[in-house]
Formats: sequence, structure tokens, C-alpha cells
Amino acid sequence: MPANEKRIPTHAAIIVDGNRRWARQRLMPASLGHKAGFERLKEITRYAVGDCGVHVLSLYVFSTENFARDAKEVGYLMDLFANNFRTIADEMNERECQVLFSGRREGLQPRVLDAMDYMMNLTKDNKKGIVNFCLNYGSHAEITDAVRAIAGEVKEGKLDPAAIDERTIESHLYRDLPPVDLLIRTSGEERLSNFLLWQCAYAEFYFTPVLFPDFDKACFDEALAEYARRDRRMGGNTKKK
Repeated sequence: MPANEKRIPTHAAIIVDGNRRWARQRLMPASLGHKAGFERLKEITRYAVGDCGVHVLSLYVFSTENFARDAKEVGYLMDLFANNFRTIADEMNERECQVLFSGRREGLQPRVLDAMDYMMNLTKDNKKGIVNFCLNYGSHAEITDAVRAIAGEVKEGKLDPAAIDERTIESHLYRDLPPVDLLIRTSGEERLSNFLLWQCAYAEFYFTPVLFPDFDKACFDEALAEYARRDRRMGGNTKKK
């Protein structure tokens, strides 16, 4: 990270995109693009949280809609998650960072769930940072599940409808984390794709044409530098008179 950059996002989020295009450009199968992307994921995770000082890093690695892809590709991704997540957990544990998962557990294979539970249990007491993997995640699903849980509490008499506020909703999301400060999307696409819609209400967006397997530390530094230049008004007016 450039030495003169001081303003670091508390919560950065990355839409991991471009693995398949990276593979196609090299006349490779999609599986090798996902493998290259996963290796880059490990590098950026340790760099952002371990070296740059980002406290929370959320990574959109598999959406609820991704299950509609070719079954062979989905199967490869599940193998990749199940077999490689633990290596990230061990490193994050050494760095005293917590690993979380956001998304629906339904539909995920037992071996993937086992790897997820291992990571979360191993790192549950760590306080120096958080890596939040959004797996089988969709923001519409998250908000729907939160509303359903709140309605259940109202029905049981545990919650007064008049007491429901924004904080109530936030506390019923998959993870009660700070709002996103910086949202990065790789591959040149410029849309949120159903990712952290509630949490990104005042996020700064950074879109880059770089495909994720090529999104290295220097690329992340460029995103941080752009974030530091932004005037974050948060609905108000921060300019000096």
C-alpha cells in the first residue's frame, strides 16, 4: 500500500468477477480460471486484511443464481471451496482474523458446509479483522430472510412492530457488520448483481476492467487510492465553507 495513503475503508467488498473470461482468453477450461481466481483470492485476502488495515473484507464468491450454471462447473467450484477453504482458515487464524460466511446454507453440499463450519469455529475468537465469504448469497434472499425472522418475532410477541427500525433490520441480516465503505467490482461490469444492497447504501463504487485472476496488490492499491480521493458526504455536505 502506498505509504502516503491514510484513509482506509473499514469495510471493503469485492465482487469477484472475470474468472471464466480470463480462462477463455487463454483458451483454457473455465475450471482453470476459477483455480487462478481462488489463488488470487487468497493473496488479496491476506493483503487487504493483514497488511492494508481493512477491518472487514466481504467477498462475493458464489451467488444464489450461480447454481443455474453448468452442473460440471458448479461441481468444480464446490470442490474448490471444500478442498481449499481450510488453507485460508489456517492463515487467517495465524493472523488472528475471523472468518465468516454469509448466505443460505440450504443447497450447499455437506463437505462444503463442513469446511465452512471448521473455518468459523477455528477463528471465532479472533479480533484483528474479519473475512466474510458471501457464498450461496443473494441480497434479495438476505432481506427476505431478515423480514421473515422479524415477522416471526412479532407473531410470537417478542417484538413490537412499532419498535422496528433500521437497526432491527441490520441485526437480522446474515451478518451484523459495519456498512460497506468501498465496493470493488472486477472485469469491467458496472452493476451490483444483487450483492449487499442494504449494506452498500452509501458505499463508494470502484469498477475496474481487470479480470479477477489479474487483480493483484497493485490493483487493490489503486482502488484504495481512488477511495481516499473521494469526498464521502453520506447524504450531507462535507465541503468546507
